[in-house]
Amino acid sequence: MTAAAAIKAVRIAKSDLAALGRALLKRAGASPENAGIVVDHLLEADAMGLPSHGVMRIPQYLEDIATGSTDPLAAPAIIRGAAGRALADGRRGFGQVVGMAMAREAVRLAAHVGVAFVAGRHMGHTGRIGAYPEAIAKEGCIGIVVCSGPRSGHRVAPFGGRDGRISTNPIAFAYPSDGEPPVVADFSTSVAPEGVIRSLRNRGLPAPEGALRDPQGRLTTDPDVLYQAPPGTLQPLGGAQGYRGTALSLLVDVLAALLAEDEADDPNREGSNLAMLAIAADDGFAGRAARMGRYVRSSRPIDPDRPVMLPGEREQRAARAAADGPVMVDAPTWAALQAVAAAHGLAVPEPLD
Repeated sequence: MTAAAAIKAVRIAKSDLAALGRALLKRAGASPENAGIVVDHLLEADAMGLPSHGVMRIPQYLEDIATGSTDPLAAPAIIRGAAGRALADGRRGFGQVVGMAMAREAVRLAAHVGVAFVAGRHMGHTGRIGAYPEAIAKEGCIGIVVCSGPRSGHRVAPFGGRDGRISTNPIAFAYPSDGEPPVVADFSTSVAPEGVIRSLRNRGLPAPEGALRDPQGRLTTDPDVLYQAPPGTLQPLGGAQGYRGTALSLLVDVLAALLAEDEADDPNREGSNLAMLAIAADDGFAGRAARMGRYVRSSRPIDPDRPVMLPGEREQRAARAAADGPVMVDAPTWAALQAVAAAHGLAVPEPLD
């Protein structure tokens, strides 16, 4: 059992945690609007059962602000090119702020030309990238979004390799469906996202089988190997068939790094890159999508207690069930939030148990 496992996680009222998160970001220099966008995004991830992209990230963002890698006041600059194409300069802003601005621009362009591509660079951690195609789908378009990390985040070994050369490079897409929320798929091109490994480490839990190798190339379930010097590596999606995950990851770098005029191997590239595609749908699309969804769900389940679901449905159900309920915060994250709150003279909410 790790030290993290010996310290109990805490449950914090969602409203109290939201207030603390906003206050901490504003004390660090964020505008109220930017702080609200970021904290709401993180709390939504926690409600969906995705703590890897939840409030665990607040101490990281505060550190990014302190080191100057994130400008908490920044707003992105949208540089429009050919019809249906734009480049977003994030100006070192919060990834969530830049990402939502890019989604709006993609929808706006798609409304005029049918298909739009927006690449973005120079932004902080982007959080749950499924939020961006979901926002596009809510406007009646099909959204496809990919995220490329900098060389400092190259924790994923290519298929057959020992050394990290790729980030977890997630891919997400979403589309509208009549009478229900958009269908949203969001997955890394590694066996597990780095944030999941970090969250497991914080909770004293092992990494999934086949997700990690130590520096000598041996498979391990110890999440600490990813953060040691020299570090271990995450494995590409597919495990023994990881050449597919490597190929998908390279596609992400092509779209989000190279088309954003960045070099994938540039050691000085900072922050994350996003690329978004919005495709305008006809009036009957959402109805056809709903019928496709009902057909897929009609498959007899292997386990009667686990019905067939569409991508993102489990997380959407979890979010509805959580509603405004308390948020579980792992012990290291809570300790970090308490420490930074004390440094800023802010009171922290009392745990519910």
